Amino acid sequence: MEPEISVIVPVRNDARGLATTVASLMRQEGARAYEVVVVDNGSTDETPRVAERLREVHGERVVVGREVAVRTSYAARNEGIRLAGGRILCFVDADMWAPPDYLARVAEAFEGGADYLGCRVEIVPEPPTLAAWYNRAVGFPVREYLERLHFAPTCAMCVRREVVDAVGVFDARLESGGDLEFGQRVHAAGYRQVYGGEIVLRHPARASWGALLVKQRRLARGAAQLAHYHPTRFGHIGRSFLSPRHYLPSRPGWLSDRLGAAGLRVSWLRAARISLRAAPLAWIEPVVFAREALRLRARERVRAGW
Repeated sequence: MEPEISVIVPVRNDARGLATTVASLMRQEGARAYEVVVVDNGSTDETPRVAERLREVHGERVVVGREVAVRTSYAARNEGIRLAGGRILCFVDADMWAPPDYLARVAEAFEGGADYLGCRVEIVPEPPTLAAWYNRAVGFPVREYLERLHFAPTCAMCVRREVVDAVGVFDARLESGGDLEFGQRVHAAGYRQVYGGEIVLRHPARASWGALLVKQRRLARGAAQLAHYHPTRFGHIGRSFLSPRHYLPSRPGWLSDRLGAAGLRVSWLRAARISLRAAPLAWIEPVVFAREALRLRARERVRAGW
C-alpha cells in the first residue's frame, strides 16, 4: 500500500537518537498508511548500520537513503523528499520522540484544510542543568515563528507534497535558516499555514553551554548564508547585531516566568545566574556572522576569477 504520510528524518552521527525517534514513530495509533524515511548525511559512526538494522526490523515501513555530496540537513531532507511516497511530508530531527497520536492528529489537520503545519515542540531539560533550563526557556516558540515570520522549524513541520512541487525544495546551501526561507516561500505563494498546538513533539535539551555555543555558531553562519544567497529578502538580517539590546542578558523575571509556565520552578536568583551565563551566546554571533560573510564573498571572488 502506498503511504499517505512520509516522515523524513535526517541524521548525522546520532545512532542512539535515531533509534529513539524511529521507535516512537513505529508506535503510532490510529494512523493511516505511513513510512519513515531516514537519510544519513555522511555519518562517520555506527549510524548507517543502525539505520540499516531499523530497515531490516521494520521492513517497508522504513526507507533508508544517503546524502553525502552536500553536508547540510536541508540537502538530506531534499533527498528524503525525493525518496518519499507520501502526499503529506513530515519532518522531525533524529533525537526527538513523537506521541502515539502524532500522525493521526497530523492527518486531521490536513483534512481540516492545512497546507503547511507547525507542531508544538517541548524541550525536555534532562539532565536539569542551567544550560538545559535556558534551552527550555528560549527554544522553539513555533506559534510566534508562524505568526511573525511565516515558518515552522523543520524539526516539527509538515507540508503537502503539492506545495513542495509548487514552491520548490529547501535551499541545500544553508546550514541553518532553510526552514525560514522555505516557509516564507510557502506563505508568499498563498498557502494556508496552521499551528497545531495540540500536536506535541519532544526534543532533548542541549544540556551544556558548549552544546548551545555550537548551535549558536551554526545559526549565525546560517544567517550570513541567508543574507548572501537571498539578499533581497534577507539582506537586512545582520542589522539586529547593531542593536545594543542584542547584547544584554535576558531579564531574570522573564526567564523565571517562561520556565514557570513550563512547570519548572526556578528562583529569580537562579534565573539571574542562567541569564548571565547565557549572555556570551549572543556576543559570539556577530563575529561568526562576519567571518562567514567574508568567507562567502571571498569564494565568490575566486569563482569570478578575481
